[in-house]
Amino acid sequence: MTDLLTLSQALEAIAGCSNDRDVWDRYGWVYATDGDERDARFWLSDHDAEHDDPSVEAFAAQHALSTYLEAATFADVLDVQKRQCPLSTLEDYAQALAYYSEYDAFAQVAGIDEALGEATAEARQAARALGVGRGIFAAFDVALVQCPASKVKDAARLVAAVLDVPVGRALALCRELPVELGRDLERPRAAAIAADFQAAGITLEMRGYRAFPWMDAPATVRLMPLALPPAAAAGR
Repeated sequence: MTDLLTLSQALEAIAGCSNDRDVWDRYGWVYATDGDERDARFWLSDHDAEHDDPSVEAFAAQHALSTYLEAATFADVLDVQKRQCPLSTLEDYAQALAYYSEYDAFAQVAGIDEALGEATAEARQAARALGVGRGIFAAFDVALVQCPASKVKDAARLVAAVLDVPVGRALALCRELPVELGRDLERPRAAAIAADFQAAGITLEMRGYRAFPWMDAPATVRLMPLALPPAAAAGR
């Protein structure tokens, strides 16, 4: 990535990854201009880019950038903030990043049990109702909501594999639709389930959850895809 980003764009770039491993594979360091995080410009270097690489040094010098945080640590700060306050604003994330940058420690949200480090069930449910997922990456609920009688046995075989239940139990579930196949699934897992059902010609219902409140609202779709719903609905 060679573009300078605003704070919201930097957060969305991280959210566009599938999981922590994907962040590690894509990005090495987050560079930033000096000053308030809300007004700074950020740059995410490639995973293999070294600080002393002449091209990295030249780019950083040209745009007055300095190393800010490792990309994996940057993501961790966002994740900790969101777990404590699922509907955190951009201002909240800016403050959390500034705190970590200064103190090398995660900021604690007032009213959150430090031992648990997680928002209340009510707060998580409120975020979910607004289409905001639990983590900082796109998440998906996948369900089988309709199935032709001719496909019930095929569906039962697939459901048994996904839920790790006996085929007989899966067959009963497929006759009592809907069947929840997973909640808050990472993109690769959701895609794998969708591909298996697509190959069998069976429609699934998939709902994508956005990483941050200001991103585009996701849509509930019924599809038989190899791919997931549009990136905007998935939080990219």
